[in-house]
Amino acid sequence: MDRFNPNFPSRYDQDPASRAAGLSASSNSHSHGSCVSGVVGGIAAGDYAIGAITLPAGGPWTIYKIWCLYAMTTQTAGESGGGYFLFSSQSGDVRPNPAPSRFSAGLVPDFLGATAPSVMSPLQIYDVDWQAAGKAVIDCLFHIPFAVSVAPQVVIGMVYGPARAPQVPILFSDVARVQNNAAAEFALGTITMAESARRITGVTAVLAQSNVITTVESLIGFVRLASDDINMAPAQYPFSCAFSGGLGALIENSGTAPAIEIPLDIPVRGGARVDAFVDLNVAVSNNAEFELFLSYE
Repeated sequence: MDRFNPNFPSRYDQDPASRAAGLSASSNSHSHGSCVSGVVGGIAAGDYAIGAITLPAGGPWTIYKIWCLYAMTTQTAGESGGGYFLFSSQSGDVRPNPAPSRFSAGLVPDFLGATAPSVMSPLQIYDVDWQAAGKAVIDCLFHIPFAVSVAPQVVIGMVYGPARAPQVPILFSDVARVQNNAAAEFALGTITMAESARRITGVTAVLAQSNVITTVESLIGFVRLASDDINMAPAQYPFSCAFSGGLGALIENSGTAPAIEIPLDIPVRGGARVDAFVDLNVAVSNNAEFELFLSYE
């Protein structure tokens, strides 16, 4: 059957009662995303706590994606970067207990000389199948495998819902964009979905330095969605990459990573408005470009 046939029976068409229930139900009925961010609390090799994620009440929740973004604040000649991220169930109600659970955050190669480009680190995202109770508390940690001169910046998160959101073909996609440089959360824009919209199926976020690059300034953070029409919080999702701070008077920029869509399953009403926000780990001197794409059917 043609996926783009207007008569294609989505699961909400097949079960109108379920769709109506989903629209009026609490946030337990759809996908969510949560993350923690900040500078790693040391430069010696070892594990560092970045923060803890507390899942919403209700549940049980299926955690189906985990992810990490990494950026070096200051690159040092002859010194590579990177490491891995890991989780531990603080509350003891995650099955299986995600320990050991060490996942690569990627590596940043070293360089030689007085200048270094602003190196891109792609989003590291993994499929998992963890079951968690409502209000489960999960510790997020980052491991530095070798000593570094300057502590890096990281964002660690997870995507979850009552079930795994399916990866489906995109029917509609809209965008909000802005240029800004603040560390404090700022508005990216608002997307008003079509009157025929029934379900959000994915979110994609990209960023890049848009004006003059400044030395030792990383570009890393996450996006947050909110709506007066949909009970979607918490809704924190990753960018498709991050950029380490360059070094020296002549700073080149590296290419960007392919845009990565995060699959979601969020029932909506036609015409719903979704507000998007950006939260950077650190401010940059000159504006960067931020774009968020919302997929829906």
